[in-house]
Amino acid sequence: MLAGGEAVLVAVSGGADSVALLYALQALGAELRLTLSVVHLDHGLRAESADDGAFVEALARARSLPVSVERITVAPGGSLEARAREARYAALRRHAARVGAERVALGHTADDQAETVLMRLIEGAGPRGLRGIPPVRGIFIRPLIETRRAEIVDALQRAGLAWREDPSNRDPKLLRNRIRHELLPQLAASYNPAIVAALNRAAALTRDLLAHLTAQAAPRETRSPCRSRGSARCRRSSQPRFCAWRRSDWAAWRRSARGRTGDSAVSCGIPRPAARSPSAASRSR
Repeated sequence: MLAGGEAVLVAVSGGADSVALLYALQALGAELRLTLSVVHLDHGLRAESADDGAFVEALARARSLPVSVERITVAPGGSLEARAREARYAALRRHAARVGAERVALGHTADDQAETVLMRLIEGAGPRGLRGIPPVRGIFIRPLIETRRAEIVDALQRAGLAWREDPSNRDPKLLRNRIRHELLPQLAASYNPAIVAALNRAAALTRDLLAHLTAQAAPRETRSPCRSRGSARCRRSSQPRFCAWRRSDWAAWRRSARGRTGDSAVSCGIPRPAARSPSAASRSR
């Protein structure tokens, strides 16, 4: 995530996760030669949101860090959570460019990862959705992604450090909140006490699988001809029009990958498997 010597913009909402992230990065700052700055984004969705900004500004100034509090506008229509996320990431990119930050540090935790995987599973996501929150994506890094939220709160309490609570995190109208406060506790109590670790492991395995498939596909030049030319399936793909394997092709590729994937769909652009003998083809039918 950090090699050392980077300028890092720390996104601080005022909640326990991002406050702990700020303290942790500043503690490591001298050793890693980090140049830190802080930004707080106010979505303006709550009457008390200005108080969160004032808290973050005071926190950063007390630690002699440059800080900016920015009000962002959430576009109307669609999911409120999705629209707020889009506005937030766009604002973070703009601010990082403005201050010359090479990395933007976010306070996502292992609990956020588990919630995301469950939410996407419920929504019927494919492998790219089930890989969850990537620890690193472009300029964005998530140093606490393997840390449990309870550990973070305990560490802050032991150190006597304050943070802000966002009441909207308990609003049952939001799917993520219902997963956090209802579904995950039920799964932990009735099915698997280590459900958060299990979901994090599943996401990591899915990311590894996708990285493996991408690495295997990238150097290949021989690809199967598209049998869906002009179809909506091809038009939606950002890859060249190479898709729609025969079922026997797919079965052969799955065997060659030694069972690393259980998906029943094939995305455009995956290399065609090596030619098989007639006897092997007949056995797959």
